[in-house]
Amino acid sequence: MKSTIQESPISKRYEGIVNNLHEYSFHILGCGAIGSSAAVQLARSGAINFFLYDMDIVEDVNIGVSQYDIRHVGLPKVDALSQLLQDINPEVQIEVLDRYFCEYLYNGEKDIAILAFDNMDARLEAVEILCKTKQCPKLIIDGRMGAEHYQQYLFEKPTVKKYQETWYSNAEMASEPCNMKATTYCSYMSGSFIANSVRKYATKQPFNGNFSFNFPTMMLDKI
Repeated sequence: MKSTIQESPISKRYEGIVNNLHEYSFHILGCGAIGSSAAVQLARSGAINFFLYDMDIVEDVNIGVSQYDIRHVGLPKVDALSQLLQDINPEVQIEVLDRYFCEYLYNGEKDIAILAFDNMDARLEAVEILCKTKQCPKLIIDGRMGAEHYQQYLFEKPTVKKYQETWYSNAEMASEPCNMKATTYCSYMSGSFIANSVRKYATKQPFNGNFSFNFPTMMLDKI
């Protein structure tokens, strides 16, 4: 699956900044707060090739922190996100996988994987699956979100060993009350950070590296 459609009028206003995202394929691993925000912003930036991986359905609580609205409640997240992307650009090419991530559908040398699970063990397992063949994506972006804190890690030519250097277990994750797991502004910013990192990669600009952003202090720090 790969569309050969060229530039879209959707991204006409910033074609001098980025105009080649249609050449890439984006594997969104987890279609919740981070994954839906990243996918929507990438689609608005001109991306048209998507693989959506998630086994959950949209619930009422997802509306406040994800891109979904009331019409999506009860739908598989992959189907709801597919609808959103098609609403943005009817020419998008989408493969939906409504199941636990166990298979990476390689689509070419310009594949980019975005880790957006809310489970650290699932993230490590996904990286092991992605890296087990020579067709591993050239870039993995790992976005990790709390209520008011976002971390992002970039892995160019990734390996499991490189990933494990930044990984921590579910047990080591900061404990937060159930009502402090995510905020709408953090999820939207996560999509912005990811889309900007993709833009830099696609236009061969220097990366920011690994960083964290804290909303209470409004500070961006390298990690």
